[in-house]
Amino acid sequence: MKIKEVFSYRSLTHEWIKPLVDSLEGIPDDVFFEKDGSPLKREVTQLDAKLFKLLIANFGENVEKDFPPMAPENQFTVDFILPTKPATLIEIEKGKLPRLELDLMKIISSIYRYPLVYGFGCLIVPINYIRLNLAGKRSPYQYVKNNLIPLNSSILDWKNKDGSFLIKDFLVLGYFDPRGK
Repeated sequence: MKIKEVFSYRSLTHEWIKPLVDSLEGIPDDVFFEKDGSPLKREVTQLDAKLFKLLIANFGENVEKDFPPMAPENQFTVDFILPTKPATLIEIEKGKLPRLELDLMKIISSIYRYPLVYGFGCLIVPINYIRLNLAGKRSPYQYVKNNLIPLNSSILDWKNKDGSFLIKDFLVLGYFDPRGK
């Protein structure tokens, strides 16, 4: 899995981006294909398991997978939580029918509700393969970076009582899906 684009809403660099990218790039392309070599037509379920092992190797045992960042009654989880200070909530788009707006709001809502625990958000989305009809046939990466992030800038720019940003930064990583070759 190759990361082709990294976007930071605040144009910041973070020491944890490189180990995250290294972890993602450690995932073999074969997770996107059936055993016979044909492209998966369903969600890429092996990706999370392989990434979890790589994240633990790079970030330690405190990485969380399929974690409910809010109260259990909310019935939603994020794909991963990195033990950064404050923690980073990560969602990875792996399917053909992305719900990127919901992923973004899930992360923002969790940070808003628990600002002392969570502070960074990250969406990892394809730069190719899927073309979103409602977004003018753009890739999920383009749609998030050029539409969803600007649309939610007023929320992303909320400040704490001390004047610091509630959401420290929001990153969008664009990966090349090998099924799109």
